[in-house]
Amino acid sequence: MLLAALAVALATLTATSPARAAATPDAPWVSGQQVAGGSVTVALDWDPVAGASSYDVWISTAGPDVYPGVDPHRVTLAGLPANHADIRQLTPNTTYCFAVVVNGNGGPRSCKVTPPASRAVVPTALQTTAATFNLACGSKSKCNSGWKWKKRQKKVVADIGRVDADVMVFVEGHVAHKYGKKKRWIGKVMKKRGYTLACQTQKSKKRKLFSQTAYVRTSEYAVVGRKQNSKGTRFTMFGDRDHGFCQALVQHRATGKQVAVGAVHLRDGKGGADALRQQETRYVVDRVSAAFPGVPTVLLGDYNAHRGLDRRGQTDTPRLVMESAGYADAVDIAAQLIYPYLNSAHGFDTNPPRSSTWPTHVDRIFVSPGITVPRWENVAVLAGGRYAAPMASDHNPVKATLYIP
Repeated sequence: MLLAALAVALATLTATSPARAAATPDAPWVSGQQVAGGSVTVALDWDPVAGASSYDVWISTAGPDVYPGVDPHRVTLAGLPANHADIRQLTPNTTYCFAVVVNGNGGPRSCKVTPPASRAVVPTALQTTAATFNLACGSKSKCNSGWKWKKRQKKVVADIGRVDADVMVFVEGHVAHKYGKKKRWIGKVMKKRGYTLACQTQKSKKRKLFSQTAYVRTSEYAVVGRKQNSKGTRFTMFGDRDHGFCQALVQHRATGKQVAVGAVHLRDGKGGADALRQQETRYVVDRVSAAFPGVPTVLLGDYNAHRGLDRRGQTDTPRLVMESAGYADAVDIAAQLIYPYLNSAHGFDTNPPRSSTWPTHVDRIFVSPGITVPRWENVAVLAGGRYAAPMASDHNPVKATLYIP
């Protein structure tokens, strides 16, 4: 579809877009997207370039493997006075790639799939927030990676308060429930903050596993169907003992609506891991659908996959499975996006890793049909453009606001 109308809005420099002394701009990012009247308006931002008096933006629909500057059908926005542009009349559910140009120098591309028309944000009586947080504390050795758990544990608790979501999912959290300062054990922290444990990886007389857990704010949700909720599992049927999921059915107290929640952690790695992640995702979707048919569902966790894998000789198999079942990744359909250009997993690197072409988020929130997303946030704690140290984890929490029908 041709870009029928293009509008440019002046931007205000903020802490999220520090000035950079570079002749070539960095990759831009989409900070907002609005679906209305059968088209999409995208808010595009980029870091200001020192000394630049104006910017051009190349826009292409040729796909992520074609640099926008060499696409003969590209559209060019020329002479933009600031590091922001509102781009109108884009086609829903279409891949657009963008590159910023300064003095003829084009920077790296970034790409975004626009939301389908069916995911236009529609407020509902049930507005809620959900977040996923990989604690990097599945074993004592993992707990003490990056910084010692003694230092990280306090930061984890602070991040939980900062996120403050109605639904909180933790992965790689088994040891975090029973290691370190007792008052900061995850279960105790969540109970003190007014949360109820909705599900965990394994709960039996012989063993309790907290590798994947889901908590809900008690004032907002009641846990129902506890018999089904206890049936979390490790993915041993796929030869994967280190990852798994749990599921829960909860009821919103104010509206009476029921919502299914899943805490998910998929196999990591390359090679055959793509196929394993595909199997594990399908297993989760089938289990949750069978347990809670027709119930709006939110599946959160660390999927160890992202769109960028498709350009690295791998495949984002979890997304393909999810989309075939009608789910959407919250980051793809959110109206407002906070820090989408920072990788959600950063390996304790205090210099925030940034992605171009595709946002690199292995920590994902998938929502079933009908759920819309007014806001998505990569909850990053920055000080002077770097992550504040010591860091809570090697992942940032990811949070979304949801309208559930």
